[in-house]
Amino acid sequence: MHESKLCTLALTVGVCLVTGSLPGLAIAAPAEAEAKPEIDTEQRAMKAYGDGKAAYDAGNYSEALQLFLDAQSLYPSPVFHYNVGLCQEALGNLEQAVISYEAYLRSYMSAFDEQPADQVNTENKIQRINEQIEREKAKAAKAAKPETQPPVVIEAPLSEPEPEPDRKPGRGLIITGGVLTGVGVGVAAIGGVIFGLRASDSSSQLDSVYNGGNPERVTLEQARTIDSNGNTAQLNQVLTISVGGAVALTGVALLAVGLVKKNKAAGAHATLVPSFGSGHAGLLVQGRF
Repeated sequence: MHESKLCTLALTVGVCLVTGSLPGLAIAAPAEAEAKPEIDTEQRAMKAYGDGKAAYDAGNYSEALQLFLDAQSLYPSPVFHYNVGLCQEALGNLEQAVISYEAYLRSYMSAFDEQPADQVNTENKIQRINEQIEREKAKAAKAAKPETQPPVVIEAPLSEPEPEPDRKPGRGLIITGGVLTGVGVGVAAIGGVIFGLRASDSSSQLDSVYNGGNPERVTLEQARTIDSNGNTAQLNQVLTISVGGAVALTGVALLAVGLVKKNKAAGAHATLVPSFGSGHAGLLVQGRF
């Protein structure tokens, strides 16, 4: 709260007051004037300053503001301007706070012929408060300005465009069905062959071990590993054949549906008939093409 500067100012003013009263000793003052006690404005200013500081520290900013204004009226110190600015800022009176901070800088320069040590901090504080004031003004102006609604234009409903007829019905299903059929057959065939060979190889090795012919001196633990690998290969063979078969059946179904759509668009007649036989299952396309 710049208390040290205030004390220095108080001492300076006190010396000035004493020095200025010395010439008056040579002139006899009236008896009535001698009886009247002098009013120590400096002491009153210091008391108001101390009370204001205590009120500010206690959070009573309105009371502190009034006390600092009283002290300022009794003794024009730059410190009082700064303290008044603090109270105004705490109370939300931002524009008044800027005025007090700027008065603090000017009066300090006038009193001491130099800038205060906290000049940069005070100038930054002034800039920050001014930016806050501008933001609040812009926000208030935006809230006060009524929002203009765009005019409502009612147009006649447009007729929905007719969907373009499919020039090649069933083509996508035929292509997709053909691809899936080929992929399914390939997966089933390749997976069945690869894993089938592995399973067969493992079985041959185990037969050689168990029949007494063990040229590679395979241990019991190795034989168990070979047996496990053979079982895994058999399982993978079954899975790949099953997955490939399922994909192929899906492809056949899509292919059949696509052919039906294509032939129907061309005026042909066809039906799908489930077909089951020894080792196969699928859909049979019957009709007049």
